[in-house]
Amino acid sequence: MAGPLSGRRIIDFTWAWAGPYGAMQLALLGAEVIKIESTTRIDHSRQRSLAAGSFGGGLNQAPMFNELNLNKRSLTLNLKTDEAKSIVRDLARISDGAIDNFRPGTLDRLDLGYEVLNAEHPNFVMVSASALGANGPERNYVGYAPTFAALAGLSYLTGQPDGPPAQMGGSIDLRAGTAAALAMLAALYHHDRSGQGQFVDASAREAIAMHMGEQFLAVAMTGEDPGRIGNEHASYAPHDVYQCGSNDDPEWVAIACRNDREWASFCAATGLTQLAADDRFRTGLRRWKQREELNRTVESWTRERSAQEAAETLLGAGVPASPTLSGDALYDDPHFKARLNSVPISPPEMADREVLAPPWRLSLTPAFIDGPAPMLGQHTREVLEGLLGYSSSKVDELEAAGVLE
Repeated sequence: MAGPLSGRRIIDFTWAWAGPYGAMQLALLGAEVIKIESTTRIDHSRQRSLAAGSFGGGLNQAPMFNELNLNKRSLTLNLKTDEAKSIVRDLARISDGAIDNFRPGTLDRLDLGYEVLNAEHPNFVMVSASALGANGPERNYVGYAPTFAALAGLSYLTGQPDGPPAQMGGSIDLRAGTAAALAMLAALYHHDRSGQGQFVDASAREAIAMHMGEQFLAVAMTGEDPGRIGNEHASYAPHDVYQCGSNDDPEWVAIACRNDREWASFCAATGLTQLAADDRFRTGLRRWKQREELNRTVESWTRERSAQEAAETLLGAGVPASPTLSGDALYDDPHFKARLNSVPISPPEMADREVLAPPWRLSLTPAFIDGPAPMLGQHTREVLEGLLGYSSSKVDELEAAGVLE
């Protein structure tokens, strides 16, 4: 069955993490995504990972690039040449939209901005997902995940009250990329209803700042900085991550009691019935005020069992609880496996591997993974000859002239 975006063609100018991940969401939903690459400006995820550093493989063996570019096709073009720009304009005529995550104005300087591509295909849709947006005094600032989180205020609120703000990494990129993909879906939907295309100015910082609504409201109402609260909650207790097992091999379980009913169930399930009778913990407000002492008592119970055992005991009593899974534990998790959340793929120049499946289950138009990330320039001739109708001799000439680098 075809995906919900089957029949759509998107030109993908993105690179690094956030942009390619966003464009990949469209490919997983069935869009034909053609990634514009160049040997003169390699996507750095083909060479290294910000988390793991450099690796010893070739450009087609990068695990991170593969994770961010599934289902795409790769077209290598040297956009410094007029011939390459002409190819992009030809491609725009048969495409529905484009997405980039360059600094604002980059494609305009290459004479490939929205106005140019929209002239080739009226009512074109273009999403430009820059760090801080297309206008404003900081529009030309470079950015990556930690700066998106820091400038959005999320880092400041993340961490323990007596510690520094937490630096936030790759997950921030993925959230920004997902927001860009959502913007593309909204613009395509509007196009279907009205026939109108549009330019979408997407800011990674603002995509992350969307998570700050409660804090904005608090400042507006009280004029005070909410500050960091770690794993605690502004009104619930117990509400934290508690150690299980010994210090030599610790595990962790997350527990939350949101009301008196869950508190009573917690006390009964754990056998800590003395807490239920203690007047200091009789109401939610009193439990919150005494949360430090309460947390010590809760952890004395969790330390005597595994995280899975503690979670199952509390979940059986209707109390929200969950073990905090490591990467290998998630990989082996029975429920995760039962939902087929990993997909085997065979990249041409890499060992067989598994990647995360799309996070949606559409019954009629399923999202799917039908192949690994492309090798650099793997589909150049296929796109030029098959889609654009260039002759083989013309492609040979472009290649000899350095246009397809």
